[in-house]
Amino acid sequence: MEPTYMNGSLNFCFRLKYLYAVPQRRDVVVIRMAGEKIMLLKRIVALEGDSVAFQNGRLWVNAKPVDESYIHFTTDWNLPPRTVKKRHVYVVGDNRNVPMAKHQFGQTSTQRIIGVPLW
Repeated sequence: MEPTYMNGSLNFCFRLKYLYAVPQRRDVVVIRMAGEKIMLLKRIVALEGDSVAFQNGRLWVNAKPVDESYIHFTTDWNLPPRTVKKRHVYVVGDNRNVPMAKHQFGQTSTQRIIGVPLW
């Protein structure tokens, strides 16, 4: 999630954020990957039912380009359009200067979202 959050830094998670609210586009969330030990910080870029794609590094949601002012590095990512499944969101990290094959991103169940990071 660099440069938004520095790799290896300590972040606390606010678990009550989505108790009475639903995740929104642009939210940075803490996602439980395996057990209670492995967590990732990712940004929600698309919601249930949205179409998401990358063309020459540019993010497209519902066939419209998305302004991502938080991205500081250009990329050459290409990904054909896909529809986000029910009760899922599409998440991507902010550090996109690495090849797609080395970046963990994609659809994740909303049940894996445990909260938001605190600064």
